[in-house]
Amino acid sequence: MGWTQTVTLFLGMLTFSLAAGAAIPSQQKKPQPEKILSGSAAATGGLAGAGFSIQNITWAKIAQKERVIIDMGDLAGKDIRGFPGYYHAELQENPSRLILDFSQTPNSLLAEADVRAKLKSSQKVSSSRLLVDPTDQTLSLILDLKKGTKAQIFQVKGQKGTSRVVVDLQ
Repeated sequence: MGWTQTVTLFLGMLTFSLAAGAAIPSQQKKPQPEKILSGSAAATGGLAGAGFSIQNITWAKIAQKERVIIDMGDLAGKDIRGFPGYYHAELQENPSRLILDFSQTPNSLLAEADVRAKLKSSQKVSSSRLLVDPTDQTLSLILDLKKGTKAQIFQVKGQKGTSRVVVDLQ
């Protein structure tokens, strides 16, 4: 191989490597909180996976809003890192209700009575239900809301603890 062919080959490889490097994003974007849902609206998030469970649900009053935190685990109930499993949230206007469907989540470590007890101090949630569809392996958390309640749903990537889905009610 002559000098000219070697330089041509080198320049071709350099051009290819620069083009390949340009296709790789230098930094991943962090997920942004979903818009505030009002009236009738929907939001989705999470990632598909092998199977999930709801580990725990906590409620807190923070300034002008209430926060419901849903801790997600694997099928055995152990912490999972990364984003939670796929979910679909739908806010309905009449009746005022937030339905959170968790795909590939066939079980909850909490009984329905436990969820009701955790949310009993809420001024925004009038009642709650857990429904499991074993055929679709979907768990639905239904929150009956006081009229005019708005919701903001976002996911928290599990790094030190487990992954979470957070619902802010206003």
